[in-house]
Amino acid sequence: MGAKLKPIGYDELERKLRRAGYVPVRKSNHTIYFHPTKEITIPIPHKHTRDTRLGLLHKITTEMSITHEEFNNL
Repeated sequence: MGAKLKPIGYDELERKLRRAGYVPVRKSNHTIYFHPTKEITIPIPHKHTRDTRLGLLHKITTEMSITHEEFNNL
């Protein structure tokens, strides 16, 4: 069975995206992260006091084309 995603804070989510090679390119209602070689953009809602929801993390891993285990290891 595959690894399960766990809720993480927005600061940790930003660190994981940067470790994966994504850079913030714009801030508006969402911070937009861009991967220069894959040419993928991922919008992240602004920081909240609670952890990110699992649905959002699942969508992010799908957009990044990585497994949950790979995401957890970032």
